[in-house]
Formats: sequence, structure tokens, C-alpha cells
Amino acid sequence: MPDPTRRTHRRDSSLTPGRIASFALAAVVALSCGGDRGDQATAGGDAPGANGGQSEATSSTTGFPPAPTGAIDQALAAQGAELFKSRGCVACHTFGGGRLVGPDLNGLTDRRSFEWSYAMIINPDSMLANDETAKALLAEYYTPMANLHLQRDEALALYEHIRNQDEGGDAAED
Repeated sequence: MPDPTRRTHRRDSSLTPGRIASFALAAVVALSCGGDRGDQATAGGDAPGANGGQSEATSSTTGFPPAPTGAIDQALAAQGAELFKSRGCVACHTFGGGRLVGPDLNGLTDRRSFEWSYAMIINPDSMLANDETAKALLAEYYTPMANLHLQRDEALALYEHIRNQDEGGDAAED
């Protein structure tokens, strides 16, 4: 006969308001990183010079496009600022506002190379599996960067927005 004074521990599987709120918050964070892709075409299209004079060719040794140099392409930075909002980057990152779910991006172009940043933007899954710096960031922030399946021109626009922010540019993430 069971001892009536002995407590039995059962796992409580009921959905309490706290558990529901936790699940809802996790879902919002996960979904906010995707956003609506909408039309894949960009305002610049494939016209020559649509990238502010930056070549779309990739290096034969690295597979990366050439690193942007010189003056900020303000049109491309503005496109990147819009992507930063519409694709949900603002849910995880700030510029000088401190850490959120992910790291503060202020000064990123001083801390990381173009190739590293571009690879993290375009293919975070591979970076998180193979790059020691990306693994260290995952260990620090506990949340992997979402793969937004960006096109090359979108990744370059986001990088130009980051570069613009690092130079004190106008296209803030608001």
C-alpha cells in the first residue's frame, strides 16, 4: 500500500501563463529574424554600376565579392538599412545600443574582416559549424544567427549599411 505521507513527484505538463509567455517570446524572436522576402529584385537591378561602382565579380580564390572600399555608396547603404528593418535584423542587433539577442554591431568593420562579415551574413549555418569566432559568439549569446537566405546583392547592401553606421552615417536603423 502506498505511503500517504510520501509525496510523489509528477511532471506538471499544464500550460501555465508563464510557460505560454515563454513560448510566445521564443516564437516571436525566431520568426522576427525572417521577415517577408517580397520581390527579390533590387532597385539597382543588374544594370552596370548599380552597385555604386563595386564589382559583382567574385574572387577566384575566395569566392567572395571584392570588399567595398572608398566612399560609402549611400543608395546601397539605404537599401541595406531597409533590409536591416524588413528582414528582422533589428530584433537581434543594434548599432551602439548594446547587446540584444545578438551582438551590438557598432564597430563591426573594425573588429572583423569583410570576408568574415559577408560569410556570416550570407551563410551563418556554415560559419557556426566551422568558424571558431562564430562558435565563440554562439557560446556567448546562446542564440544562433538566423539564416535569412539572402541574395548576394542583399548581403552587400547590409554590409554597406554596417559600414555606413561605422562611419557615422545617416541611414540609422531606427
